[in-house]
Amino acid sequence: MRAFIAIEFDDAIRRLLVQAQERLREAGCKVRWARAEQMHVTLKFLGEIDPATVEAVAEAMAHAAEAAAPFEVDVAGLGAFPPRGAPRVVWAGVEDPGGHIQRLQTRLERRLERLGFERERRAFHPHLTLGRVKDRHGADRLRERIEGQPARRFGRQRIEELVLFQSELKPAGAVYTPLRRQRLGRED
Repeated sequence: MRAFIAIEFDDAIRRLLVQAQERLREAGCKVRWARAEQMHVTLKFLGEIDPATVEAVAEAMAHAAEAAAPFEVDVAGLGAFPPRGAPRVVWAGVEDPGGHIQRLQTRLERRLERLGFERERRAFHPHLTLGRVKDRHGADRLRERIEGQPARRFGRQRIEELVLFQSELKPAGAVYTPLRRQRLGRED
């Protein structure tokens, strides 16, 4: 099964992100837009895993989470990867001045590496993917729309848990099913 570990966001934030997608659609670029229920911050994409490893992954999540207290982040701003040229991914930013997400992601990487998962080589940038560009036609207009948006705030959320998701690829898009939830370890 395909799996990943992520942080979920509440419906109020997701609704505002869907409104931002609607404004970006007007650029006329062919984009596969994420549905509201798919919006999350991926901490670790595991790829194809044997279902027998789910318990070991859940244990790694527990170890990574036990050293982290719940914390707050702001979802704000829009951007695209790559930062210049034709965008391939449209995203909303996550502001975490305390670096909590980065430390949590680093602890997960270390624990999962012990289980044989390869460490991510790219730098980690917490974000919520809003869409993936499918055709470069209209990509310049899409970038202009992204850059033309005012610095928008979508909301603040208290992060209290990690979620291990199964990702099933279907013709209508991926379906994410929570397999395990792990609360962050301690309150400050």
